[in-house]
Amino acid sequence: MFKKQVYLLVALLSVSGCSSATTYSVRKPLDVDVIANLPTTLDESSGIAIVNGKVWSHNDSGSKNQIYQLSPDFKTITKTLTVQNSRNYDWEALAQSQRYLYIGDTGNNSTRRNGGIIYKVPLSSLNNKRTIKPVSTLRYRFKDFEHGKTYQHNFDSEAMTVVGDQLWLFSKNWQDEHTKLYRLNPMKKQQTVAPEGNYPVKGLITSADYDPNTSTLVLLGYRKEVLLGYSFIWLIKVKDNQLLITSEKNPLAKAMIATVDVSSLMKGSE
Repeated sequence: MFKKQVYLLVALLSVSGCSSATTYSVRKPLDVDVIANLPTTLDESSGIAIVNGKVWSHNDSGSKNQIYQLSPDFKTITKTLTVQNSRNYDWEALAQSQRYLYIGDTGNNSTRRNGGIIYKVPLSSLNNKRTIKPVSTLRYRFKDFEHGKTYQHNFDSEAMTVVGDQLWLFSKNWQDEHTKLYRLNPMKKQQTVAPEGNYPVKGLITSADYDPNTSTLVLLGYRKEVLLGYSFIWLIKVKDNQLLITSEKNPLAKAMIATVDVSSLMKGSE
């Protein structure tokens, strides 16, 4: 394992009703501990989930409708499961509850669609050998949807997590670099959702996770206008925490899996 220093902007939010936020910014570099280069099959790793100690991931848009289990050292794939009755139009995120894994076909760079699809898969089916079948397919539409040009709109979404009995979806706003919060009911197959919060993150949100044990909500993103870009993390009601993240292959680096320890930023912040 080697360290790679990435400049991160960390913002601590005090959220009131999830519709407004007071932001306290901390700017400092954080060490990203690169564990391994991912196998080439996962060169476009997008979503990630840990189920019973096993790490699962999938590729981005246009790839196979499959999820992959990684070996303990993350260098090989130990299991491949095809998701029946599904298509990888633009898979972007994994989220999990106590019983289900949610696969988010939520990407929308070109605004060709006014919503997305989420596949609901029982965690128990991950023990299968080759295929898994969703028990439900959730389809959602944005109530505030407006057509826009590719990479110039506010209706892409790549970040999803489970909070309580809801699915929280965060938008990737190419136009204004904010993020909007949409709350979905995982029991409804068809729903229209309106934004319940709009946050000035000053970047593009690509991932989200929530830990109910520590009341920690994490948003991961990057700034698009800076040369080569830099990543940032927003932390909401945070206690000590360590993040497991993946990155896609790009012209400068292979696909990687890494950890980021953000606990030191929280000392004295509460």
